[in-house]
Amino acid sequence: MAHDEDLEPEQIDFKVSSFRGSLRRTWHDFCATSSIHGLKYTREEDTNRIVHFIWLLISLVMFICAIVMAQTFYADYRSNPTRMNVESDHTPVNYLYFPPITICPDVLFNMQKSQAFLQTLQLPQGTELLDIQRHLHIFYGFMVDDERYANQDIEDMETLLAINNLTLQEFVQHLRWDCDEILHRCRYRGQIVNCSQLFQLSKTFFGHCCSFNLRQNGLNFTGQRAAGGLDYGLSVIVRYKDAKYDPVQSYSYGVKLLIQETDAFPSAHSVSKFISFNTEVFATLRPQETFCSNAVKALTIKERNCVFRQEFPLRYFSDYVYPNCELNCRVTNMVKFCGCYTYFFDFNRTHERICSFRDIPCLVDNFANIITRRRSTQCPCPLTCEYFDYDVQISNFPLQLNMPVMDPFYSDIAKNDGIVHIFINSQVYRRVRHDLLSNMVTLVSNLGSAFSLFVGMSMLSVVEIIYYFSIILRKNYMQECQARRRYFQKRSKFENQMSIFTIHKTQSE
Repeated sequence: MAHDEDLEPEQIDFKVSSFRGSLRRTWHDFCATSSIHGLKYTREEDTNRIVHFIWLLISLVMFICAIVMAQTFYADYRSNPTRMNVESDHTPVNYLYFPPITICPDVLFNMQKSQAFLQTLQLPQGTELLDIQRHLHIFYGFMVDDERYANQDIEDMETLLAINNLTLQEFVQHLRWDCDEILHRCRYRGQIVNCSQLFQLSKTFFGHCCSFNLRQNGLNFTGQRAAGGLDYGLSVIVRYKDAKYDPVQSYSYGVKLLIQETDAFPSAHSVSKFISFNTEVFATLRPQETFCSNAVKALTIKERNCVFRQEFPLRYFSDYVYPNCELNCRVTNMVKFCGCYTYFFDFNRTHERICSFRDIPCLVDNFANIITRRRSTQCPCPLTCEYFDYDVQISNFPLQLNMPVMDPFYSDIAKNDGIVHIFINSQVYRRVRHDLLSNMVTLVSNLGSAFSLFVGMSMLSVVEIIYYFSIILRKNYMQECQARRRYFQKRSKFENQMSIFTIHKTQSE
């Protein structure tokens, strides 16, 4: 690199400005000494301009490739910052709560109890008890859209409630099943216990059901811990205590078994299995837990693309899990299109009206909108960051009434009973960690590898660029200005001497 005294007038290009000249000299010095590959060949004195241009073009292309690669790394870092890793396949299952179990009768009401209650009521004029019993199928209009109901039947049911001063909820309370009318015997962890100590009457999308270990508003959460193996599972003998039950008329001969997360509302989003009577069923569960690392928890919702339970409040449900959000959307659409929501969604969290029988035609007509079949009625339901999945495998066997067993659990079983054993088939379960795909250190490393691969740059090269085009450029600019100033001073002195010499010569002539 040149010094002030070494910069001669013949080294200065007076056709350009001082700054442009100093910038050109700085670029030449940088190319000659830089650690970036290829730049020194762009100023080599032993080659011609064509070679210089080719090397400059190659360096430019490689630099563009490095920038594109760096942008790709950064875009991946921003769009997919997380990944799923198996934390452990051997976590003891006793760390978990036993999965919530819900048993629902496949018919809404106990017909024997319903008939006895209806006999105590004043019936609308022109109707008989058998007519009202047949009208009870109207309740399915709160859940599905398989049938349209006659206006006269709907008015008869409304009149029945009005003349007996009953609300819809009070009416349902007298018709529904109680848990002791469904569950004959229960065994948990090898001990026969009263089913009422395990199961509680719960609200579900299928009406009133019996739930074990479910955390729901109005229920006492038992918090029973899990254990692996059939001997430490839950066994239930199911028996309908209803002399009027007709499986042919109801098209059903069994119960629904629902398994879901602890805070989830039992619905079609649950793992659902049908348990038929005259069978013994073994339901084996394989749980899997997904949780988040602290690094993922520190991300914004947009970056991790999921929410924690406290980050997304729901209007109609106290706990956020994905199925609850879908059901919250359904209730919202009920209120939007019909101005009410159905009785099994009543948790006293809002003041909206409970749907009556007269609202059923509206619910049926808007069923596609309510269940969000159409995109316009769908709601934003982000995924849950931490949740449990349950893989359920079912094995069915014909019920053996005369099989000799010493187990008192099987005593006095009847032909139309159904027996279900629900258990976790292993002493361990899988935990999956939601973790960062890459952190800032990894991103910097990837960016450095891209520039190192294509142009041989490192962080020191960046410092070198800043150094040359700040300190060295300033120094060269000062040299350029000083050299030009000395040149013009010498030139002015020479011109003055030549002018004096010319005058003397003219006077002597």
